[in-house]
Amino acid sequence: MSSKLNAETKENLSCEIKRLQERCLDICNIIENSPFDATISVNNVGERALSYVEGLRAEIQNSTTHIPIDENLIVTQFLAEIKEKTEQVKEFTAFTRGTILDIDNEIQRLNDLTNTAKEALSRPRIVQCEVRPEHLQKAKETFHILKTELHGLIQSLFPNASDSIVEVMGQLMQEKLNEESSGYVQITQENYRIIELLKDMNIVTSNPYNNMEVKIAY
Repeated sequence: MSSKLNAETKENLSCEIKRLQERCLDICNIIENSPFDATISVNNVGERALSYVEGLRAEIQNSTTHIPIDENLIVTQFLAEIKEKTEQVKEFTAFTRGTILDIDNEIQRLNDLTNTAKEALSRPRIVQCEVRPEHLQKAKETFHILKTELHGLIQSLFPNASDSIVEVMGQLMQEKLNEESSGYVQITQENYRIIELLKDMNIVTSNPYNNMEVKIAY
């Protein structure tokens, strides 16, 4: 705003100086082209010149050059600064609220983990018995029965996709039983339809950090 006022003032002063220069040139031309005045003599020429110069000085002094000013410039600048500071405060307030919300969520997550750990510690520990060959045999027989029943159920519910479902379930179980694996299976173009079906049945869950991976939900 200040630079704009300075530019306008400079322009107005330049115009006024130019006008005075043109006026002086006009007067000189008039004097040079005027006919000889017999009333002007050696004795009064100086007096007449001084009178004319005095009149010209009075005209210059009385001439008005418009200098634009803004009486509310300081107030305007102050209000602009206040507005800018207000916007900065609003942005900082929003950022602080977001940070507080993130902290609250993190505290809640830690509380949930603490409660889960306390619940796990409060449960009675299972006394492990010695595993004998007959136990393994019984487990194999039970697993075989469950596997057969599961295949039959899948065949009856999804006759056109039973083989694909069994194959995907086999991959999921293999990853779950692998101690060195995270348990997740990559979603591909081939198994995408089966994975979506298993999701609808709540059999698998997605990796929260990679939605292109799933694992058995149980």
